[in-house]
Amino acid sequence: LSHGLGVAPRPALLPLICASYRQFVTQHFDNPKTKAANNRLYCNLLMQRRGLTRIFCKRRNTFIHDPAGQLQAICARGGTHVNLNLYDSLESFNVTTCRVLPLSLPGNCRYRAAIGNTKIRVACVKGLPVHLEPTYLP
Repeated sequence: LSHGLGVAPRPALLPLICASYRQFVTQHFDNPKTKAANNRLYCNLLMQRRGLTRIFCKRRNTFIHDPAGQLQAICARGGTHVNLNLYDSLESFNVTTCRVLPLSLPGNCRYRAAIGNTKIRVACVKGLPVHLEPTYLP
């Protein structure tokens, strides 16, 4: 009798990939850039709004302000393969990098901002970006 100890069918990866891409968008995509009085307040607002300050103050996060299609293209014709699943963008992107200030506590996380226009490096899965590397970021 077979007890099902053979090779188990692989679960569908598409929902996982879509979830990873959705998480990437939540953490790193803001186009058009959300309006704020200044870049410091932008960081404080966006980090909270995107759920990056709930359990702890995330130390560093970058938001990309260019169209989603340009971002997705890095994983195809708009990027250069580096190694494994990492790709460098051919074009530069408008970004805001938020870094936590000392003595910040969950519920009252405060950030400083650095803005820039730079190439970016992403990890791609099934043609979609799922991770942002800090390689070129301000």
